[in-house]
Amino acid sequence: MADAVRGQPMREEIVKGLMDLFARTLDHQGTCLENLELTYAQAKLLWRLEPGDTPSLKELARRCGVDPSNLSGIVDQVAERGLVITRPASHDRRVRVIRLTGAGMRVRRKLIACLAQHPSIDALSPQRQAELLQILREVA
Repeated sequence: MADAVRGQPMREEIVKGLMDLFARTLDHQGTCLENLELTYAQAKLLWRLEPGDTPSLKELARRCGVDPSNLSGIVDQVAERGLVITRPASHDRRVRVIRLTGAGMRVRRKLIACLAQHPSIDALSPQRQAELLQILREVA
C-alpha cells in the first residue's frame, strides 16, 4: 500500500501531462481538419479506411467506434465530396462496402501528414521520439 501511495504523485503528473498533450493535440487536429474542410467524424472515417480496403459499412463503423446508422450519413457526406465510393457487396447486395477514391487517398495522406507535424513531437530529438514511440507501443 505504501508503494502505491508513493507512486501516486508521479502517476498524477503522468496523467496531467497526457491530458495537456491531448488538449494540444486536439487544437492541432482542429487546425488540420479546418484546413482540409473535414469534420472530426469525416476525418475519423478517412483515417480508419486504408487505401485499397473495401470494408462493409458495419465493419467501418466498428473501426470508428460508432453505430452503422450514425456512420451512414458521414459516408454519404464524403461520397458527395468524391472521397469515397460505395457499392453493394458482391456476396450480398444488402451489404454496402466503402472504398477510398484517388481524391480520398490524397486527402487522407494530407490529413496524416498534417497530424504528424505535431509541435510537441517535433520539439523532441529523433532519439526521444523513438523512446516515446516505444512507450506508446507498450501501453497501447
